[in-house]
This record gives sequence, structure tokens and C-alpha cells, in this order.
Amino acid sequence: MATTKYDYGIRGALNNKGVDNSRIGYSNGYVTVDGKNFLKAGSVNNGSAMTTQASFNSAFKNLKPTNAPITVPKQPSAASTSPMVQAAASVQKSPQATYTPPTKPTEQTLQRMSDLIGQPAFQYKAPEAWSYDPQSDPSYTSSLAEAKRNIEREQADTNARLRANGQGKSSYSELVANQVADDTMESLANTLVPQLMQQSYARYQDSANRDLQLQQLNYGVQRDQMSDLSNLYGLQNQEYFQNPIAEAQLTGNYLPAEGKQIVNELLSLKQQAETKGISADQRTALSQQADTLRAQLSALGIDPSRYGSNVSYSAASQTAPGIRTLQGQQLDLQNKQANMDAATTVSDATGRLVTPQSDWNGLYRQAANAPLTWNATQDVIKNQQFDRQQTFNEGQQQWENAYNQAQFAEDVRQFGLSYAIEQDNLARQWASLDYEMATGGGNGYSGMTASQALSSARQMFRNKDGKIPTNAATKQKIYEYVGSLGLPTGQDDQVMLSLGLNPDEIAKFDKEYEVPMGN
Repeated sequence: MATTKYDYGIRGALNNKGVDNSRIGYSNGYVTVDGKNFLKAGSVNNGSAMTTQASFNSAFKNLKPTNAPITVPKQPSAASTSPMVQAAASVQKSPQATYTPPTKPTEQTLQRMSDLIGQPAFQYKAPEAWSYDPQSDPSYTSSLAEAKRNIEREQADTNARLRANGQGKSSYSELVANQVADDTMESLANTLVPQLMQQSYARYQDSANRDLQLQQLNYGVQRDQMSDLSNLYGLQNQEYFQNPIAEAQLTGNYLPAEGKQIVNELLSLKQQAETKGISADQRTALSQQADTLRAQLSALGIDPSRYGSNVSYSAASQTAPGIRTLQGQQLDLQNKQANMDAATTVSDATGRLVTPQSDWNGLYRQAANAPLTWNATQDVIKNQQFDRQQTFNEGQQQWENAYNQAQFAEDVRQFGLSYAIEQDNLARQWASLDYEMATGGGNGYSGMTASQALSSARQMFRNKDGKIPTNAATKQKIYEYVGSLGLPTGQDDQVMLSLGLNPDEIAKFDKEYEVPMGN
């Protein structure tokens, strides 16, 4: 009789038909779809329910459609192609279908473990109770047949001897024949049957032990399957979850396994699109696939613009994709702050408003054409004001020098050389006083200097002859004018004395105008 070969995985076949794992289950030996029995498993291999392709096709024809999302059946591809890539290719080929994200490898492994756990619990089967029926034992029946033949021969021989002695057939001969039969049967019952019973029980024990060992082996295989799946889950968890986390701790970028698969596929599509001789239709098809993958990247929280249609393969392959971790964001802020501090330092050193950049050496090159900072602009304005003030001061000094020379010559002409020298010495004293005020000797006074006050008063009170009248009215006006200028204490007296007032007159006016002593 031929043995049925169950080599067609039910779950994988349903996936290929667009039925998502979330709809598939296992209960009481049946693979279920949407909670309803779909197909009874012919066998279970490594946690996967198996059947024949013919049985699956027949059951799938009777599967009623539902409103649940479906995926487009994936086309045959290389064994190395990832589930994410296969799903993306399927969606592109049939864009009218509703896309369902592929199941992660760890989820598939957990589902297989769940299916294995959901199978009926392993039960050790006890052997049937031992019993012995000699009539069903070939050894006994053959021995019994042989004994009957021996009895017949023995009875025949006994009868022949009795007839030879003249006894013939009699009650004695029958007695002897029956005695021979009884002895033979007694020998079978007392000697052979116990031996056969022991042999039968030994065979029973051997069979029970072999059956127990086989059941233990089957149970061990089932446990090994669960152990293998657990180990597989650990490896997948390490590869698809723990390793990306460890890498994120070093780089500040977290790239989940799904994102890495999408990025690799996008790079592959870009390489194909940049191949020489590719047609416009082929490039359009590749672009549509790339759009789908970019949408998936965006759904994962990864910026897809780095792999946009306007980005070449060479540029995209240099990108470090991923989601910035909190540590990575903190590092970015620290780098930005460092760049800002470096730019501030260069700005302070050069007086130029430079923009922060990661290349600190380039900040000085940037400063060559950068605008002035606020402080530098204020310094320029102050320097310009200083230059203008210096030019004004120099011009004023030249004018004063020319004026003083003309005044000296006029004093010599009108009043003689002695008077002119006296006036020049007095002017020098005023200049010294002005210098004292300018260097802090004026106690914070910022008005007209004593020299300027003297010059102003001379211009105001000189008569046509160039002299200051000495009458009392003029002296009172001079006192009032100089007093109104608010010169520092002592300097006002010096100006008044230079204009012709004597100390007594000044004291008289101070008393008249109630000016406190010392002011």
C-alpha cells in the first residue's frame, strides 16, 4: 500500500494566496481561517501543518472570500529575497490590492511555536493487559498437533504389542491407549504450556518496552522542535532587534530590520534605473516600486527624501539612514552648540558675523567676506567719530594758535611787549587749567573750559579799542556772566581776575548775590 506524502505547507500556501497570518490558526488538528476549519493537517513537521497540494487546492476553492485585507500573491523569487521586498514587489505589480505589511521573522517563529503548543498534548499510551491463549499460540498448536501424532503412533504400537500377546482389542488396550494420551497431554500442560507462557510474556515485555521507547523518542522530537524554535527566535531577536539597538547606541541612528531591507531594495532599484539602455517604461515601473518603498520608510519614521527620485545611487548609498535616538539628538545639539561657540569666537576675534559650520577652519575663510558684527560696527562708528573730533580739535587748535598770534601782535602794537607777554603767560595758565580739567581735575565738570569762558567774555565785553571797561557796571555784568557759566570753584574767580576784577570786588559781589563761601 502506497504511503501519502504530505509535503505542502498549509500556512505558507495560504500566505501565497493572500491570506495574512493574523487570519490563520490551528485547532484540534485543523488549520483554521477566520476561526473556521479550513483543512485537516495530514502531518505536522517542525511545527508546520502539512498536506498535499491537491488537498489544499480543493479546500481553497471552498474558502469563502471575506472583507479582510489581502495581499497580492508573491511571485517566485530567489530564496534570499526578504519578505518585505517580496511584499513590496507584489503590491507594485497589482496596485489595486490592499497592502498588508509582511510578518516579521520573529512573529512567524512565534506563530509556529504557538501552533506547536496548540497541538493536542502528548499522551503516553499504556500497553494492553497481558493475556495468554494457548490455542492462539502457533508454538502450542504445532506442539499439540505433534503430540497428537505421537499419541496415535504410541497407541498403535501399544495395540500391536497387545494383539501380538493375544489380548487384541479389549478394555485393557483402551485403558493403555488412554493412559498414553493422558500422559502426553499432561506433559504438554505441565511442561510446555508454562514455557510458552513465559516466552509470550517475555515477548509482551519486549514489545511494551519498544513501544515506550518509541513514544519517548516521539516526545523528545516534539520537545526538540520547541527547543529549536526557541533558539531560532533568540537568533532572530538578536539579529533583527538587539543588534540594531546596539548599533543605535554607538551611532545614534536606529534602523529597524524592516527599514534596512527597504533601504537595500531602494538602492537596488536605483542601480537598475541607472543602467544604460533601460527603457522609459522600465524606469517608470521601477519608480513606482520605489515610491511604494519610500512610503513604507516614511511610515517607519525614516526620512525618505534621502532616497528620492532626484537622488543618485552614489549619493543615496552614502547616506546613514535611521531614526535619530535621544542620545543622537543630544549629540547633535552638542555639536551645534560647539559650532555656534566656535563661530562666536571667530566673530569676536575678527569682528565679522560668520555663520556656524562644522568645518571650523573654514570660519576664517568665511570671515573674509562676512559683514561686520554689531560691536565691530559700533567700534567703526566710534573711530569715525574720534577721527572727526580729532580733525575738529586740530582745526580748532590751529585757529586758536592763529588767533593767539594775532592777539599777541595786536597787544604788542597797542599796549607794548610787556603787556602782550603778560597776557600770553595768562593764556598759558588757562591752557594748563583746561588740561587739568580734561584729565580729571575738574571734578566731573563738562561745561565750558576756563579758557573758553575767558575768550568768550573778552569777545563780549571789549570795546572798540579792544579793552575791557573798568567801570562798576561792566564789572558787575562780567561777574554775572562768569557766574552763570557754572565753572568749577576757583576757576570762576580766575576768569574774573583776568577780566579786571580784584578780590575785594569779587567778595563784594559774592555777598551781594549770597554766594556761599568757597564756591
